[in-house]
Amino acid sequence: MKTSKKLKQKIIERYKKAYKKFHYSKYVSDYLFTSNVRSSIYLGIIVAVLEIWMLISVISGAITSDGEQGFVWILQHTYSYIALLVTALLMLVYSILYLKGKIKNQKIGYAIKIFFTIIGITFGLYISYISYDPSGKVFAFVTMEVFCIGLLIWQPMVTFFIITVSFFVFLYLHKLKTGDISYSIWVNSFTLWLAMLMSGINVHHQRRVEAQKDEHLEKMAEYLHQKSLIDELTGLSNMYSFQQSAVQKLQNKKTVLEKIRFIYMDIENFKNYNEKYGFRSGNNFLRTIGQFISQIFEGELVARFSDDHFVALVNADGLEFKLAQLKTFIREREACVQLGFKTGVYTPLERTVSPGIALDHARYACSSIKKHYKRDVAVYNDMMDKEFRQKKYVINNIDLAIEKGWIQVYYQPVVWAESGKLCGVEALARWNDPQFGFLSPNAFVPVLEEYHLIHKLDMCILRQACQSIQLAYKEKEAIIPVSINFSRLDFELADPQKEIEACIKEFGIEKDDIHIEITESALSDTDTKLKSAMNNFRKAGYSLWLDDFGSGYSGLNVLKDFSFDMMKIDMKFLSCFSENQKTQPILRSIVALAQKIGMQTLTEGVETPEAYEFLRSIGCQRLQGYLFGKPMTQKELHQKIKAGVYDVSLLKNGKKVYVGA
Repeated sequence: MKTSKKLKQKIIERYKKAYKKFHYSKYVSDYLFTSNVRSSIYLGIIVAVLEIWMLISVISGAITSDGEQGFVWILQHTYSYIALLVTALLMLVYSILYLKGKIKNQKIGYAIKIFFTIIGITFGLYISYISYDPSGKVFAFVTMEVFCIGLLIWQPMVTFFIITVSFFVFLYLHKLKTGDISYSIWVNSFTLWLAMLMSGINVHHQRRVEAQKDEHLEKMAEYLHQKSLIDELTGLSNMYSFQQSAVQKLQNKKTVLEKIRFIYMDIENFKNYNEKYGFRSGNNFLRTIGQFISQIFEGELVARFSDDHFVALVNADGLEFKLAQLKTFIREREACVQLGFKTGVYTPLERTVSPGIALDHARYACSSIKKHYKRDVAVYNDMMDKEFRQKKYVINNIDLAIEKGWIQVYYQPVVWAESGKLCGVEALARWNDPQFGFLSPNAFVPVLEEYHLIHKLDMCILRQACQSIQLAYKEKEAIIPVSINFSRLDFELADPQKEIEACIKEFGIEKDDIHIEITESALSDTDTKLKSAMNNFRKAGYSLWLDDFGSGYSGLNVLKDFSFDMMKIDMKFLSCFSENQKTQPILRSIVALAQKIGMQTLTEGVETPEAYEFLRSIGCQRLQGYLFGKPMTQKELHQKIKAGVYDVSLLKNGKKVYVGA
């Protein structure tokens, strides 16, 4: 019994393998069918032309002959030719209509193919049987075998069946007519049978391989197409797919613009989640959130923007409730890491709006509440729109502003605390725009930093400052040293030392005419590139100033790890000078610390005589602030020097040298 079961199981498995081998996918089946249809067009035309020609020959022969072929022979051949002609025309018409898409039913095509094959082989057998010409016996039969098996595609088993049956019938009819089958007939018939069988199988194999290759390419193309539309991590749409679908939705006249919203979603503090649980867990969490967003906005356009940011184009109805659900879902899934969920919302005003621009608006609204703990949703409004347009204007026009001279250098005085005499200036950027007017640095500096364009501004200020110093040399005016700010991005996006040395050479000025300011927040003990650049500056003899000391949280580490000539104490220390009792002892300690480690000090933001007197009393060497002058043009500065508003006292070879007004 066990042996019987095993045998049955083996038979079933072999049957399944054989079934799989000859059972093709729909694509392959359609490909083979279409190949048959195309072959049928050529075959139909050839057979139709041949049969018409044969009919003409029979009829003309009957008219002109002396009665050698009898009436029965003529009638037999005429009926046979007409039958094959009609079948060929039927196959031809179906094939043309199918390829044009007028007929889609493949079952009809299969039926016609089978019908043509039966008629064709029967025709070959019949004509060979009734033929008076011995060579015609084989010729008619073989011709139809080639047409039906060599040009049309059959599965190998079907090919074997058709050829084998037709050859046995042919030999049987031959025996009926001649009374015997010679050895040469057997051998030649077997050889022809084998050749036809191999030909039919080969045609099928070639077409099947072609179909499978095309199917593989189509699947690969579809896979790549899907990859280009789907975010690999979350399974949501990617931004390319989202924008394509969003354009279609916006342009659909059935879409009511007032009822749809572009939303930009940001999971706050997700970096800490990755640090606590690892990136794999972080990816799983993002995948879960993506699935929930897809469920919440079922049927809407949803996509992953990047990292922990998602976007959607959704119906406005119930949006507030759905966003609250998302926030609750995120917070309930993770209690240890305080994750936040911020959303920016934008309502499109016209159908032609670019989805990219619409999402920029939503993103801008989202970023406006980044540091507002109690606000989770921000709607893009007119005030934001004005700010956004100005921001985009800055990004798109920084090169033009530099070229047209809209970017100008203003100089803020730096004085000796001991005497109040002018000892230097700080170069500050101002943008006088023909469209927006006078732009505050807060309107363009942070934007240029965000989009990694700040180096263009800083290099422009460097060049203008050097030109101003050159002009002072030519006019034989007092050469006031200029301190120029450089950010961390300047060292990533440009080569400040190379730019400075090029300007010094071009404008014929001295290294002592320039002081290099680097903001404390830009420094990091792991930034080897910046450290190397600073060492090179020091070796080349430049004066390095530490800007905004105390604005960050790593001030003491900066003093330990880096070497500066000047410490610029951040103006925030003086913001509540009179009210805050802690300010004075802190400033006193900072100045004393700087003196102990060999650094000079400069305090920014001095606005009152009280602050001035205190800073001078604790030994701070230099001061800067509105008490001594607001930022001004070079022309205004030199006019004030000539008018005696400022006395100039410069440091030459370590000694203060009075220059005068």
